[in-house]
Amino acid sequence: MVKFVFFDIGDVLFDENAQHQWLFHDLLLTLRRHGKDVLWDDFNATRKRLTAAGPNPEAAIKGALAFYCANESETEVLWHEARDLYQQMRKPRPYGQLLDGITPALEDLRRDFKLGIIANQHPPVKEAVENYGIAGLFDVIIISEIVHLFKPDPAIFRAGLDQAGITGAEAVFVGDRPDNDIGPARAAGMKTVRFKRGIQYTLYNPDDPALLADETVSDVSKLAAAVRRVAAG
Repeated sequence: MVKFVFFDIGDVLFDENAQHQWLFHDLLLTLRRHGKDVLWDDFNATRKRLTAAGPNPEAAIKGALAFYCANESETEVLWHEARDLYQQMRKPRPYGQLLDGITPALEDLRRDFKLGIIANQHPPVKEAVENYGIAGLFDVIIISEIVHLFKPDPAIFRAGLDQAGITGAEAVFVGDRPDNDIGPARAAGMKTVRFKRGIQYTLYNPDDPALLADETVSDVSKLAAAVRRVAAG
């Protein structure tokens, strides 16, 4: 019997579309500052193509930059220049903004399950969850930079299970990334729901059965029902 539902944060509880879009444009503008005659739509098409090819949709962001660089050294210089600007932009709200409609979905699921968070995130995200008034919905909150365990290591999922006092078979994990969420959650024995949303990680659709969720949903209004189907299945 499923007792707990765990959630990722980035592009699941919180919307990071604006931050990701800022980064993609920042990378393009960094290339152009360094004399690369690249146009936005061409760069964006390259990013999408590399991301869809997998297996790591996060690494594909840097890969899109590298595609237009002469060598690895140039890639590193431009990457750090762009990332420094990006990190400055993200400082006030490194976690993004709470996703529209996620609070009613959490309140719905809370009627039947205990809830938790397992996420690669910065410590301030715990304060953000409190500020939005949803901290009381969660019985377990595991943040990578606090516990010093990081996805895709299944150990961070086991840490959440241990704190909840349950086995993997008694939990559902909701995440957006096949590589960082679905695969390692399955390896920890959990059932899985892929919340397929956002402008980056939705592009990767793996063939590997180990990375496929029990169910996939893209509409937040349908998330609670999908979790219940997986829990019952």
